[in-house]
Amino acid sequence: MSANFLTASDNDALCARIQQLRPDSVRHWGKMTASQMVVHCTDQLRVSRGEKAVNSTRLPGFIKPLVKWLVVSRLKAFKPGMRTLKELDAEAGMTPPTTFEADRDVLLGLLERDKYGPQGVEHPVFGHLTAQEFGEVTWKHLDHHLRQFGV
Repeated sequence: MSANFLTASDNDALCARIQQLRPDSVRHWGKMTASQMVVHCTDQLRVSRGEKAVNSTRLPGFIKPLVKWLVVSRLKAFKPGMRTLKELDAEAGMTPPTTFEADRDVLLGLLERDKYGPQGVEHPVFGHLTAQEFGEVTWKHLDHHLRQFGV
């Protein structure tokens, strides 16, 4: 079983890593600043929760299970240089950062496990994600970006 942000120990470890981030944390790849990365990860959770609309991808319904299988089940870790949705792109449609501390607090608030039920989420790219799948793919995404900034 993969790491899962909905598991108490994995969540605690992930939140501790997020607390280690600083506004001046140096990226190892990509273009985002640490502040932009925090908002990017927050927006990913907002998309998964249905709080931020995604219009940039119009996958036919029959393709979603294949994309879900590839990304959620087969991909062990996100790789540097992977493309993101326009709505999560720091140079396109991402929510603008405010202050680092405030944005980090919002991200940590969205990672509170009691905000998510056992039913999972309806994701615009993957379709229905069980709570287990959602927890694992979100952990992979956050881990990718935390590694990007060395934490």
